[in-house]
Amino acid sequence: MNIPGVTALPPNNALSATPPTPRNTMGKDDFMRLLVTQLSTQDPLKPMDSQDFGAQLAQFSSLEQMTNVNANLTRLQQIQGALSASSSVNLIGRRVEAEGNGIQLASGVPQSLGYSLGQDARSVSIEIFDATGNRVTTLAAENQTAGVNSLTWNGRDASGNALPAGTYTFNATAVGASGNAVTTTTYTSGVVSDVIFENGVNKIVLNGVRIPMSQVSRIS
Repeated sequence: MNIPGVTALPPNNALSATPPTPRNTMGKDDFMRLLVTQLSTQDPLKPMDSQDFGAQLAQFSSLEQMTNVNANLTRLQQIQGALSASSSVNLIGRRVEAEGNGIQLASGVPQSLGYSLGQDARSVSIEIFDATGNRVTTLAAENQTAGVNSLTWNGRDASGNALPAGTYTFNATAVGASGNAVTTTTYTSGVVSDVIFENGVNKIVLNGVRIPMSQVSRIS
């Protein structure tokens, strides 16, 4: 029998709710509730000083402004990221140079390996590795000046055998006139095959390696 005015209770699973996610920061609503509670529980014989009350209102105003500014900055960053990702797509198929150590070897085609030296170097050594991490050969140069330099790799291993086409990597080490280690930065060049947006960063795929757009130094 239905009793007028009595609404059936929802099933048990409808009563369960996901608990709110705890916050570690105070929002403007929290601040206002705290202020109202403080006013309602204050001692009538010792009301809050007008200057203190004004100071708390000023804090509330500042908090609200900061909240709005943070929201606008977040939105601006999202828009900037979207615009950057859109413009980066135009690099697909373009030849670029960037900080990196990837080599996309084509059979029989020599590869120019770029590197930058922090100071003049007495000797430079470049090690080249295949996709499994095995060293295939080492190149050497002497009396290199500070700045951007390059060595040409003929695509062969240490025994002179032609290596198959594919992805390789290289690193560069240098020694100064007094035997000190010289800071080196390697550069890679090639045609951009793809553009991705990863962890908030625009990256190009160059010679099989993902490289942040900020590391691109030349577009041709």
